[in-house]
Order: sequence, then structure tokens, then C-alpha cells
Amino acid sequence: MRLLVSVRNVDEALAAAAAGVDFIDLKEPSAGALGALPSATLEAIVAALKQHAPGRRPISATIGDCAGMAEVLERVAETAACGVDYVKVGIAPGQHALLDALAMCGHAVVPVFVADHGIDGALLARAGALAFPALMLDTEDKARGSLFDIASEVQLQRFVTQVRRSGKLCGLAGALRFEHLPRLLALAPDFAGFRSAVCGGARTAALDPQRVRALREQLQCEDAAQAA
Repeated sequence: MRLLVSVRNVDEALAAAAAGVDFIDLKEPSAGALGALPSATLEAIVAALKQHAPGRRPISATIGDCAGMAEVLERVAETAACGVDYVKVGIAPGQHALLDALAMCGHAVVPVFVADHGIDGALLARAGALAFPALMLDTEDKARGSLFDIASEVQLQRFVTQVRRSGKLCGLAGALRFEHLPRLLALAPDFAGFRSAVCGGARTAALDPQRVRALREQLQCEDAAQAA
């Protein structure tokens, strides 16, 4: 399982890269689960990573909340133009038309399903049949607890299995903590996303590089233990 860490500025991005994370996700945590950063900030982070942390480390970015399909597609294009590899878009139940439009927009979009609303099986099946590189499951209301508090193990395993059978990468996120690593490894998504666990306080606080390194080391230990 690979490690995704969400960052909000250049310093956090470089610290995450130095700690050896596999994916760097650009978002503004104070603006919600998928809060967007300004385009200028996205461009600055991408440039800094290319200059100071070269190597093939995929970068994703979120587009924030949008009012309708036209705004979503506009924000996807603007975000992709900042040089990120993947653009993450929140998907609500029943948004089949939006999925179809995103699959045809010409950019590498990762639909993010929101566990708080329940997992729409038909929508997930539709996403699995479309040209997306990955699908994610996240939570919206972090005050409700982690992904494991909002969705059952059965629901999570079903999500992972369905996504992987579609041939896409599968990601899980949602107020995940160090203690969730064994359960995550048992579910076997391709990657798991963290923010709350690697901050000094709330998820809106600054990223703590020591906690990122500790998370990476614990993941490697847990992974080795399960493989033994």
C-alpha cells in the first residue's frame, strides 16, 4: 500500500517529499475535505517539487466545492493547467452525467466518493467502466470520526474489491490515524490518504515532518509484518 499525504503549501510539500511519501495531494484543509488551493499556490508547489524534489512522485489536487457541472469542468481544466498529474473531484450519489462528462474532459480525473452519503453501487460501477486512472473513497465531516467510523468493514472491502476489479487504482482516506494502518493493509487499497495523522494538532494545523516520517516507517513495518 502506498502513502498519500495532503499538503497546503511549498514547505509542507517539500517536507512530505523528503519523508518519502508516494503521492502528494494539494488541498486547503480549512476549506473542507476537498478544499481547493489558489492556482498560484498550486503552480508554486509543483515548481518547487520539480526543482527541489525531482523524481516520479505523482501530484494530485482538489477543485473544492462547485455549484454545477459547468463550474466543475472549468475548475478541472484550471487545476490541470497548474501542472498536477491528477485532479480530484468529489462525486455525490446519482451524478452519472457528471461522471460521463469528467471521463471525456481530456484531463486525468480521480472521482472521490463520499462515504458520509453512502456508497452508490450503480454510480461506482459506472465510474469503473469509464476512463479514470483511480477512484477514491473519503469522508466529508471529519468531526464524525474516521472512515472506519462512517463505513463498515464490509462496505469498505466491497468498495476496494469493485474498484480493483475494474482495473483502476483504489484509494481510501478520511481522518485516518496511525492505528488504522493494520486495518488498511488488510483491506489492501493501492494507496491511503492522510492529513489529520501527520499534523501537530487538528488537520488544519501545520504538517509535522516528524509525524510524516513516523507514519512512513510504521507503514513499512506493518507491511513487512503482514507479509511475513
